[in-house]
Amino acid sequence: MEECPTIISNKTMRILTTIVALLLAVANLQAQVNMKENYSRYEVRGTWYEEREFFSVWPKGELNTAYAQYFIGNSYLAPLGGENGLVNVTFEPRCRNNWHIHHKSVQVLVCVAGYGWYVEEGKEPVVLRPGVVVAIPAEAKHWHGAAKDSWMQHLTYMTKVEEGASNEWLEPVSDAEYDKLPASNTMLSRADAEYMERFEAFAFGEVVEQVKPQLDDHTRYICYLATLLGCQGIDEYRELLPEALDKGVTPVEVKEIVYQSTAYLGMGRVRPFLTVTNEVLAARGIALPLASQQTTTMETRREAGTESQVGCFGDSMRDFWKSGPEDSRHINKWLADNCFGDYYTRTGLDLKMRELITFCFLAAQGGCEPQLKGHIAGNYHVGNDKDMLIAVISSNLPFIGYPRTLNALSCIRSVESDK
Repeated sequence: MEECPTIISNKTMRILTTIVALLLAVANLQAQVNMKENYSRYEVRGTWYEEREFFSVWPKGELNTAYAQYFIGNSYLAPLGGENGLVNVTFEPRCRNNWHIHHKSVQVLVCVAGYGWYVEEGKEPVVLRPGVVVAIPAEAKHWHGAAKDSWMQHLTYMTKVEEGASNEWLEPVSDAEYDKLPASNTMLSRADAEYMERFEAFAFGEVVEQVKPQLDDHTRYICYLATLLGCQGIDEYRELLPEALDKGVTPVEVKEIVYQSTAYLGMGRVRPFLTVTNEVLAARGIALPLASQQTTTMETRREAGTESQVGCFGDSMRDFWKSGPEDSRHINKWLADNCFGDYYTRTGLDLKMRELITFCFLAAQGGCEPQLKGHIAGNYHVGNDKDMLIAVISSNLPFIGYPRTLNALSCIRSVESDK
């Protein structure tokens, strides 16, 4: 499939690239009118998917038997001619090639139909959808293939081919590795482009402009992550975590958000987020575990936790750990030594940010308005004022909806009236 062509001139390559771009534009217009879909249903790890075979204007070609040993699943090749070896490759659902490296040459992929993935070692996966072009650097270890519930076609050709160029085929992409990638039915832009265009304009346009005076990007993304934990938005968390890291949220801050959420959500709801966090950080080449942020021992955590409570709520909390009815007093002790002593005493986030993410956890999950009011007061005590909290819930509204946003706003108004 990927025989290295002879070196061609830059002029020839420019002409060829222009022709491919024009063909792609025409094909995409025709495909919108002519594309047909065949449906069947199949199960992957307990989830049923619709399998869709896309018959675009690009030829499917013949079964790829010559390179079958380097593929999982069936692929098809349709040579399109030209001195650079332009080929249309069709992948059935779940089909992908092995990890491989192009030595001394650059491979170009132009997705023309369906949905799939390009994965380069150490980098975030790239969604292949019609119109996406990927230039794969020489010496980069990578693979590409279809999504688990969609056929995919891409054109491919080689450029910047040097003398001695070759391809090195490596190990297969395991099911465990591949299944971490979402199905195409979660790539909302596929079937819901109009909807997603409006959502993006609201969430990352109108809303961001409104809250800019109170929230910088770093704080906004920290609040997004805490909110998605609170409302259990695992898929959106996976999407936004790389953006958060790009906006300056540190790996330590991300881990501290996830760790602290355990006290408010429980391990049953937190564990999937911890798994996703580790996967994203590892994919970025970040060594795990991170440096310890722990400052207490089992012997000092209760006293240190009480000091954190006092820092957030005032001196009235100093003896809270031993208050309350005898049959439930242990829970107040656990609030001191576990919730505050195990989490709030850690470095990586200061008390202001820890109270802010707790506000996000509680507002997003709903049904815990008494605790939310308590932590609104805690936010005020550490310096996060009313305008800041209203900006936070406004920023988070697209991810939790209006009812929980309005409930949080009502709690703020209630605390304000009690001052």
